[in-house]
Amino acid sequence: MTKRNLQAHSPESPPDWFWVKGLHDAHITLVESFEFPFDYDRYTRGKNTYDRNCLTLTLDAAGAMFDTSVKAIRLYNYKYLSPETALEGHGTLWWIGNRLTVSDGRFELEIHLYDGEAFPEELTVRLRFERAEVER
Repeated sequence: MTKRNLQAHSPESPPDWFWVKGLHDAHITLVESFEFPFDYDRYTRGKNTYDRNCLTLTLDAAGAMFDTSVKAIRLYNYKYLSPETALEGHGTLWWIGNRLTVSDGRFELEIHLYDGEAFPEELTVRLRFERAEVER
């Protein structure tokens, strides 16, 4: 099991933890969100330097076409940019594709998914986050 922290990078070169070849056909088995308690000791009235929340995507990537090593993705200080398509509450989700970009010093991940039990079956989820860990 390897955990790698997200480091700042240029948009031209993805971070070393990123699944460059893709997670197409990986199955999202569990979606968990967690709100950390407010940390008064680290609050600076400006940019907060502590983790406020975490979204964990647990994957079964054994059937993925390319990168089969990813087991979990944790996004810290995340925010849904597409709240109407939040990941929580869906049935079986299959990873179709994604795009990672950098905007204002934060990362934005757009994930294209397939949910055979929903209408429409394909959905796109957009998330902004400050840092991430990928468990392989």
